[in-house]
Amino acid sequence: MRTKELLAAGFLLFSLLLVWPLLSIANRPVRVAGIPALVLYLFVVWAAIVAVLAWAARRAGGDDGP
Repeated sequence: MRTKELLAAGFLLFSLLLVWPLLSIANRPVRVAGIPALVLYLFVVWAAIVAVLAWAARRAGGDDGP
């Protein structure tokens, strides 16, 4: 049951990170290491989503059986 709660919390967190008010903060004409800030922000959030989902899937490993 704990895994489902973690995934729900992750869904809410990542949903909040991808709404327009937070995206507008990163939408500036600034480059970080030659990469536009918005593109870098989206890539970091996407990588975090993938990492959290992979970690949760490995952690679950069959714990939530029928």
